[in-house]
Amino acid sequence: MRLTSHQRTAILTAVGRQDPEARIILFGSRADDRAKGGDIDLLIVSDVIGLHEEWEIRRDVLDEIGWQKLDLVVRRRNQPEAAIVSVAMETGIPL
Repeated sequence: MRLTSHQRTAILTAVGRQDPEARIILFGSRADDRAKGGDIDLLIVSDVIGLHEEWEIRRDVLDEIGWQKLDLVVRRRNQPEAAIVSVAMETGIPL
């Protein structure tokens, strides 16, 4: 996993403010220790987080770690899985 402890803490704190029960999964190139560069791709599974909360999470994380590419995929627990969700679940790392 290519996140610093500061980045990980910022993500967990921002998401936890909106939904302490949310499941957070890092996927994409940052989940691969051999890769270089890349944006931060996060899957957030929550029945509470909507669009407004998603924007607050994005703002809080980026204010804390510095502005960079951050992709958030938010889905409900019982929502049908999109292809990106399946990939994130299979290859991602829970935070």
